[in-house]
Amino acid sequence: MANIVVGVDGSENSRHALEWAAAEAARRKAHLDIVSCWEFPMLIASEVMWTVPPSSRALIEAAASRATKLIEKTDLASTGVAYEVITPEGRAGPELCRVAADADLLVVGSRGAGSTRELLLGSVSNYCAHHSHCPVVIIRPPR
Repeated sequence: MANIVVGVDGSENSRHALEWAAAEAARRKAHLDIVSCWEFPMLIASEVMWTVPPSSRALIEAAASRATKLIEKTDLASTGVAYEVITPEGRAGPELCRVAADADLLVVGSRGAGSTRELLLGSVSNYCAHHSHCPVVIIRPPR
């Protein structure tokens, strides 16, 4: 059976990527892996306040919750596509490429943030396009 991996982060652009990936999985009769990455937030020491860092369990649950909300918005159940939600720890680009190492297709959304913002923040879609071992589909935001 074919396998399609799609990255989601809770944004509208990742919802469009999930919708496209679900339709493609239905056409190919493929299994869909829905990947929502997480990582520990950077903590900054402050003289005013210290906060307790979130537990890995809370971060995993938040990543799974983001994916579940998008699944509900896309009505994935009506497609009949078998899927699994995967919540790996790490930066999205490398983790998506790792999960998709043996996949037939990797689907990611693109925010279209522009070259300056991508230079500062990095681009998951750019990373995946250059490092994935399988074909990558990049879903651009609707205009």
